[in-house]
Amino acid sequence: MARTKQETVLSFRWPIDLGLTIASHGWVYLAPWRWDPDAGRLARVERIGSWTGPVVVTQHKPTAVTVHCDGFGAADRSEILGRVRRWLSADWEPSAAIAALPDAAELIERGGGRMLRGSFFYEDFVKTVLTINTSWSATCRMVAALVTEPGSGAFPGPETVLDYGEERLRERAKLGFRARTVVLATRRMLDDGAITSSGDGTIERLGHDYLLSLKGIGPYAAAHCRILLHDFSRIPVDSVATAYLRERYGCDPAAFAADRSSWADYLALGYRLARLNEKLGLA
Repeated sequence: MARTKQETVLSFRWPIDLGLTIASHGWVYLAPWRWDPDAGRLARVERIGSWTGPVVVTQHKPTAVTVHCDGFGAADRSEILGRVRRWLSADWEPSAAIAALPDAAELIERGGGRMLRGSFFYEDFVKTVLTINTSWSATCRMVAALVTEPGSGAFPGPETVLDYGEERLRERAKLGFRARTVVLATRRMLDDGAITSSGDGTIERLGHDYLLSLKGIGPYAAAHCRILLHDFSRIPVDSVATAYLRERYGCDPAAFAADRSSWADYLALGYRLARLNEKLGLA
């Protein structure tokens, strides 16, 4: 099969702002992502079967992006575009969020409200685990180690991680206690059919309670994983969120949620967009 450079325009039903999606949280700083803000160029290495190659996304209008890839065959085009759609949460329907969050409606309508995601749920899950009880710089180092080895440049799938093993995850990738959490959770999710061998998540099997039942996964990690499945009903509460709410609003997370009961199932999205507005100097 011929493997050549390809360029495809991927259109969306709703506007999606690439810059706002990237600014939604820190995922873009974790390997294998590379973001050039001056060029508006988002890139990463992907693997399909035994082949790896770069995939680059640029944007020239709000309802489409251009996808450039190199090293894949024509038969891989659909898979690549599906991954890009997942990165940008392109299948998320924002109309209910617009109604629930009138103060953020304009930002959502212009293409905000989406969070950058990995190619598969498994990537988002592991990266979330690697934020538990550690510094952001350590998270970046651990993720980079996984991408380098065993990922060989791309983010590794669940079977690759299991083959690499807990000992090497702990000692060589420096995951520490998280190595056991990753291994046990990976085996459990595969055995339960919650994820596929490629790392796709079966959404109906990845409920909040199920995620909490995984050894080493607490309320913060479960809520964060659910957000990346477009369940915005819970704020992932960690020390950063707690400190921010105390400083900015003078309350704890429970009081913040109670005061914004009208946000209902979009509580976490409202919180995220309020922080994004401040980050962009719009608040």
